[in-house]
Amino acid sequence: MWRKAILLSLREKKIFTIFTLIYTILIFLTSLFWDLAIKEEIGAAANYLLVIFFGTSLFLSLLYAWILVSRKRRVWATFKCIGYTNKNILVLVSGMIFFTTIVGFLIVIEVLFHYTAALAYLHSEDLFLSINEILIGLVPVIITSALFIIVQLVAFFLAYRKVLKVRPIIALKKVGE
Repeated sequence: MWRKAILLSLREKKIFTIFTLIYTILIFLTSLFWDLAIKEEIGAAANYLLVIFFGTSLFLSLLYAWILVSRKRRVWATFKCIGYTNKNILVLVSGMIFFTTIVGFLIVIEVLFHYTAALAYLHSEDLFLSINEILIGLVPVIITSALFIIVQLVAFFLAYRKVLKVRPIIALKKVGE
């Protein structure tokens, strides 16, 4: 089922690309401000920005789940006609949401590794990087991504409620016309 979820999300190129980029930016900015708050470089402003970014991620995850379920109502109805259960469809929707979030996380990790490698190359005479030269530590990125995945659970509940309302007759509605 997870393979099908990945293929379904890749089939929706525009929505997948847009939400992956949005999640990437949110994970990066949240990790950056969390790291700055830990280092106490910005202070209380970082905490307000963290709350704003987490609120934005919650809103966008709900929007993404709503778009996935609403735009594909006929697909979900067709799946129900051929024997898929609500649980199977929820696994597909949750897989699509998880895949988008994980791809955003992997992009952030990749960018940070390349940034750190470029710094190491440019400062090769020092052999060791100072901890202050690294843009964001790996721990805030991993914790932020885990929190983003937890926030996605709220979106699953919305998706589940919407999937329950999809009736198989929707798939057959325009067949006779």
